Amino acid sequence: AGGQSWYYAVSAVDASGGESGLSFTVHAAIPGGAGPYSVTLQGLSFAAGTAGFHVYRGANPVQMRRIATGMPVAGSFTDAGLEDGTATPPDANYDHANFYWRLEMQPQCAATIHSHNTVGNSALEMQENEYRGMIALILSGKGAGQERTIAANSATTLTLASGWTVEPDATSLFAVAEAGWRFGAMGKSSAVQFEIPNRTGAVVQISGRAANVNDLESPSELCTLTRWTVGGAGHSDSEVPPEPVFAIGLARSRGGVLELSSVSFADLTNTRTVTAGTLTLYYWDELKGPARHALTAAIGTEETLLDWNVVGSARAGEFVQIGKEIVRVEEVLEGGMRYRVLRGAHASTVAAYDAGTPAYHLERKVAIVPFVPDFFGSPASGSWGYEIALANARVASAEFFVTNARGDSPVSNGCVTYNADSGLRTMSGGQFSFQVEGYLAVDSAAAPDLVVEATRSARDTFAVVRQAADREIRMRIKQNGTEYCQLAIPVGATMSNVVDGFGMPPLDADAHLSLEVLAVGQYQAGADLTVVIRL
Repeated sequence: AGGQSWYYAVSAVDASGGESGLSFTVHAAIPGGAGPYSVTLQGLSFAAGTAGFHVYRGANPVQMRRIATGMPVAGSFTDAGLEDGTATPPDANYDHANFYWRLEMQPQCAATIHSHNTVGNSALEMQENEYRGMIALILSGKGAGQERTIAANSATTLTLASGWTVEPDATSLFAVAEAGWRFGAMGKSSAVQFEIPNRTGAVVQISGRAANVNDLESPSELCTLTRWTVGGAGHSDSEVPPEPVFAIGLARSRGGVLELSSVSFADLTNTRTVTAGTLTLYYWDELKGPARHALTAAIGTEETLLDWNVVGSARAGEFVQIGKEIVRVEEVLEGGMRYRVLRGAHASTVAAYDAGTPAYHLERKVAIVPFVPDFFGSPASGSWGYEIALANARVASAEFFVTNARGDSPVSNGCVTYNADSGLRTMSGGQFSFQVEGYLAVDSAAAPDLVVEATRSARDTFAVVRQAADREIRMRIKQNGTEYCQLAIPVGATMSNVVDGFGMPPLDADAHLSLEVLAVGQYQAGADLTVVIRL
């Protein structure tokens, strides 16, 4: 269009793509009027070996953008109103680039712990002060680009020598790297090559810094930081892994332990460099005793608004178990007295519930599971299992994903509420037993008291006699003088009813358990009583 003023310059390009500095700048004043007009640059000439040229235009000589790329060598060029590009002219001060590298000592993870001078993750298991003097850096999310020296660290938290300028939050990913950079190579054009240790699965950070003829570099904070996972000889994955299949169950070795097993894939493509898996367990802590929350009104299978008898403690994104169903909290309303939820989370079955149905606000435990490269598809993978300690809990569901050199797989999930216990009760193992030898009699202290050494939840409680009675035998177990449960052995039977321990108060540390015999037979009292509390 008419009435404009533009500045032009050109640069030469050789066959390998190397670009010269700019020519002198020329000014073009467009006459007034409707136009359209064009600008022709005349008298162009280039050195031998020139393969083409670029053309730059701007409203002033210091703010120019490329409008034409790789034009064939010619004596003139016409601009009939080309669009501005995004490429800027070559930097006259640039002479070469210096490349540096350092190793990551702790892979990236989410900042679930953060403050003005700390960052960490509750699932980490770092050795105390093993990263003292190294660098904590925020890779993405809030506060990205910041680096701070580590003054100390615990198993889960890094404490910094100086505070963050911008405090990270739950969206931030952080890592730990070596304190010093190693020089890799210097180059004036692509490609630049240098050697690093061939450690399969290790992450190397690379920083390329522009420098002038005197080797003065641009600030490192302004340079792009590139992370690369070393594939190692013979190992390569081109994409993230596929979604895994997994199973969780109770470990046979001892109580209070779960086992992750049967980790597999429908296709082993992109699983060669899998080095870690992340398992998240959602569970109810049985040491809390009975659930405090219950529905105040009956709901069908379509309702998504749930009302509670007391203020709820969940936040959006957390999970609640009702019956055998898992629901995800989408929104907390009315100060916590109502939730808007997603029904049937983790592939659980949606059902209708009566008013008063208890609801269990699930906690979560995260476990990082290690794998060696090329593990999947090997004979060892068929019988593999990994144990996770989680005593006195009822596990409702789990999520699992794996990580290879390219990133994280999709997350798979599973619900384990379909059994009679509505979940996997881990317990702690062992049992308490009362034994009364000989014929029974009504007795307020039928056996010596038992002392609970640590707080535990009970799996169930039952009683047996060696000789049946001609009337019902009734017993009561007390904890610190308060009734815990009652048992009854029917006439002519040798075993009592079984009292399920789920939802019962926990057996407290240092508590005294006592046994009372409330009723026995008249002519055949019953004999040799054993009462068992399984843990």
